[in-house]
Amino acid sequence: MKKKLRKFLAVMMTFLLVATLFAPMVSAEENGNGEEEAPLVNPLPISQDPHVSNYEKYPALLDNGVPKASEGGALSLKEVNGQMTLVDKNNNPIQLRGMSTHGLQWFGEIVNENAFAALADDWGSNMIRLALYVGENGYATRPELINKVYDGIDLAIENDMYVIVDWHVHAPGDPRADVYSGAEEFFLTIAEKYPNNPNILYELANEPSSNNNGGPGITNDEAGWEAVKEYADPIVEALRNSGNADDNIIIVGSPNWSQRPDLAADNPIDDHHTMYTVHFYTGTHNGTNDSYPEETPSDKRSNVMANAKYALDNGVAVFATEWGVSEANGDNGPYLNEADIWLNFLNKNNISWANWSLTNKNETSGSFTPFQLNVSEATPLDPGDGQVWTKEQLSLSGEYVRSRIIGEEYEPIDRTPRETFTEVIWDFNDGTTQGFGVNAGSTLEGFTVTNENNALQIAGISEANSVWDVRISADNWDETVDIAGAQELSMEIIVDEPTMVEIGAIPQSASAGWANPVEVAVSPEDFDLQEDGNYMAVLTLTAEDAPNLSNIANSSEDSLLNNIILLINTEDADAISLDNISVSGDRESIPEPVVHDEKGTATLPSTFEDGTRQGWDWHSESGVKTSLTIEEANGSNALSWEYAYPEVKPSDGWATAPRLDFWKDNLVRGDNEFVAFDFYIDPVEERATEGEISINLTFQPPSMGFWAQAPSTFDIDLEALDEATLTEDGLYHFEVEIDITNITNLQDDTELRNMMLIFADGESDFAGRVYVDNVRFDMSLEKKVEVLSRTIAELLEQIETIEADNAERIAELEDQIAELEEQLNELVDSSVVEELQRIIEDLLAQIAALEQQVQELKDAANGVTPQPGNGDGSSDDVDNGTTDGGDNGSTDGENNGSEEGESGSTEDEDSDSSDGAEETGSSSKEGKDGEKLPNTATNMFNFLMVGLMLLAIGIVTFVIKRKNVAIK
Repeated sequence: MKKKLRKFLAVMMTFLLVATLFAPMVSAEENGNGEEEAPLVNPLPISQDPHVSNYEKYPALLDNGVPKASEGGALSLKEVNGQMTLVDKNNNPIQLRGMSTHGLQWFGEIVNENAFAALADDWGSNMIRLALYVGENGYATRPELINKVYDGIDLAIENDMYVIVDWHVHAPGDPRADVYSGAEEFFLTIAEKYPNNPNILYELANEPSSNNNGGPGITNDEAGWEAVKEYADPIVEALRNSGNADDNIIIVGSPNWSQRPDLAADNPIDDHHTMYTVHFYTGTHNGTNDSYPEETPSDKRSNVMANAKYALDNGVAVFATEWGVSEANGDNGPYLNEADIWLNFLNKNNISWANWSLTNKNETSGSFTPFQLNVSEATPLDPGDGQVWTKEQLSLSGEYVRSRIIGEEYEPIDRTPRETFTEVIWDFNDGTTQGFGVNAGSTLEGFTVTNENNALQIAGISEANSVWDVRISADNWDETVDIAGAQELSMEIIVDEPTMVEIGAIPQSASAGWANPVEVAVSPEDFDLQEDGNYMAVLTLTAEDAPNLSNIANSSEDSLLNNIILLINTEDADAISLDNISVSGDRESIPEPVVHDEKGTATLPSTFEDGTRQGWDWHSESGVKTSLTIEEANGSNALSWEYAYPEVKPSDGWATAPRLDFWKDNLVRGDNEFVAFDFYIDPVEERATEGEISINLTFQPPSMGFWAQAPSTFDIDLEALDEATLTEDGLYHFEVEIDITNITNLQDDTELRNMMLIFADGESDFAGRVYVDNVRFDMSLEKKVEVLSRTIAELLEQIETIEADNAERIAELEDQIAELEEQLNELVDSSVVEELQRIIEDLLAQIAALEQQVQELKDAANGVTPQPGNGDGSSDDVDNGTTDGGDNGSTDGENNGSEEGESGSTEDEDSDSSDGAEETGSSSKEGKDGEKLPNTATNMFNFLMVGLMLLAIGIVTFVIKRKNVAIK
């Protein structure tokens, strides 16, 4: 019952977190009577329907673009038509539109002259946003990244664009966190280098949020805004007092990932040129036609668009410094119909916007085509001297946003994957005419159609006067061929001596009958002598020559060729032969489906011995999505796939990386210290000679902003591959261990949700097959002994309180004891240190004593008088159970797994001790007192407590002595 209650509470906490993060999805509330209240604003639905532009409904999408920075000049804020808005040097409303970079520490290659020129000229942008991450390997640890900011500012000014300098607060979400302590100095440095430059806008805090990855977060309420304001106020004051940013626009983020400009409107910063951000993703944040009524409490304001309206209605200016056409996680979609709604709202209200983002990362919100193995190459972030990215190099997001920046109609290109092909329809290699014979429309009589030397011979035609006299057709052909995409019809013509031959063709289908052809000729000069003494030429007809070829090939209803009529004429030959009649062209490429082995049930440790993938799959952003199968490696089942890193490397080593994803309910670290697995590689010859494979590990806990990456990696140096262990089946074997104890803010009971393994490209030439096996949480032997000792101590305490007639609890104890004994036996098998072996033997002795106590409890419950022990503390009636899929060395109370969805909650794991106490209490209240432990057990307990104290001393001594000894 208690476990059910914990599960219910976890579900409720998950719901509440989702409602906080993605509040617009909540459409109704309950009143005090438990009844649903009507929503304060009605959210517009979100769907993935195909995009249809509706410019009558959304006219603000078409406005012929935005003015350049040189036209707009110095920016300021002014009230226009009752709303505070951005105005130019002449106090006329001005809208800034453009792109945001991704993190400059990852995709800094975008800062180049050709890219900025393309954005300014081909895209029509009048603004660019430079996203300088501070944490996450950003400015805080790489202060040299300020040079990227300088370069970006210079290029923006040169290309007549405004530029937003974005101090990218992301992880952690509290801008007051230590990692952001250099904010004021940073902005003053920029302002000093570019004093009062009208092109520059300062964004002080990208997305304040509850994200506690790497530090604290803030709340989604007035207190959260007060935290942002406490951070921003002194920076605003310092910039104004510096004399170098007297009137530059300053932009300040708002709580809940900058979805709450309404909170800023209730308590704005005291400054004349400060705006507030609103961030949204069209697949997550619903639009609305409504506004919040006056006096709506802040905790009732959850729709992001309505929050922006509220801010405008209450006297502050808003800037959408980040938005995307995907869901909030950057994936799925694109949601372009919803984007039309949002952009029409922004344009109509003169709200400036920057789209996320200028990257070739494999996510929907990226502007450029990403690398996908066997699908596409990554678009270079430098478009080259032409200073234009082709539409084919843009993603759907990039193509759409470019049109919306320009203010023109969006006309997407056909992105259907296509392939060139040639298909031989009639080859006559079976010795027959393959259905061909004299067509009934022929005017010449007496000519024959036969198969000679595996070619179709037409003889007795010298008396023909034109192509209309000799007609053959495949009337007796009983097959059909799909010729969709065909553009040409070709055939080989074989003659005894070179001559002129002309042919007309009428391909036919069930719906395409006759269409007058245009005859095409080959001349004597077109023939080449063959080894058999004959001459051959190839005659090709286009769709213009044979109109029915196009009619059939381009038909969406019937592209099946079922016959063909050929009209033939020669200058002086009596017989010709035709061979290899074929069609060629360009058609939709339908790739072979990727077939994976059965996914199975998420299981950790993952040994794959059941023949399934045990829950492992490709992450949506994986650059590799080849077939995941179960193959044998080193005598064991393993998860396997083939892949190759590209020769031309994108800027991000993760872009081409295989990313394995594993979700499991209640996945927590517990007492474990690292993730371990066996990794085998089988490279193609000469394709593992340079660079490295860098294995990264990350979790996506909802409570930590969905990102918690292990700082260390496991790197495989391919140039030193000969030094690796080689298995009997010829595989290179690596025992991977990645430390998970040093992930900032990650607690033992933090719900991890899912785990990712990323096999990043370190300038490697690798190609081949790899294998992963025995994926598990693990810990050192010392830690295992510590955990098991603690568990035994807890069991000793529990036994003292258990009533003799509590059979269910006794059975649970027996299972726990059996599991502990199994784990201890495993430690004996793997131990190599003499002192540790002695400690383990002591623990096994304590297990035996526990088993004896359990037997005494059972005897007492059954009314059996306790008998003296056999002298060694053991019991003859012991249930030697084994663990069922538990982690090697983990405690019985540990749960491993994940929760579906983008949010979740952390569960408090109650120990078995508390469970037992509750059940005992309940039993007492019902009058079922039962018998207490017999004196024999009590004496045994006292003896064991003394032994446990000695054991603890021994463990401490051992750990001190062996702390520098590496134990594998």
